Amino acid sequence: MRSLSLGERNEAARRLFCDVAPLRLGGIDYEVAGGGVDLDLTAVRVGRRITLHGDGVAELRGPCQRCLAEAAVEVPVHCVDYVADGDSDAGDDEPYVRGYVLDLERWVRDALAEELPAQILCREGCRGLCVECGADLNEVGDDHRHGEPHEGAADGPFGQSGAATVK
Repeated sequence: MRSLSLGERNEAARRLFCDVAPLRLGGIDYEVAGGGVDLDLTAVRVGRRITLHGDGVAELRGPCQRCLAEAAVEVPVHCVDYVADGDSDAGDDEPYVRGYVLDLERWVRDALAEELPAQILCREGCRGLCVECGADLNEVGDDHRHGEPHEGAADGPFGQSGAATVK
């Protein structure tokens, strides 16, 4: 943080590239395109307190969670931390700032993880894979069907259509 050179000024800004290691979500690895994020870092000082803001956009790449095709999702990265006397003011067990040194990668990675969508998909409305044959339902069309249901399938609680039946 000392490299920001606040000096007599009470505000400093810098554009930094932050390396971000691949993320593992639900057992699947996703990489940040380009290996990291261009981050606009701003530090504002009031007395002995400093507020840090970081903003950027990351593109996460990896398999679609429904059909396994390549997916790329843009994720906004918004970081905020409050520093008092050289240490993060939040009282966390693992502060981002300790002794005026900012753990930039962990700060950005945690902010990125908080902004991830519930599912990473190749496209909005991805239909996934057929549970019987594994065909990509986005490619085979609406008329994709399999043979007759097994004998007695209609007698179960889900019937032939797969929907629950009420008697």
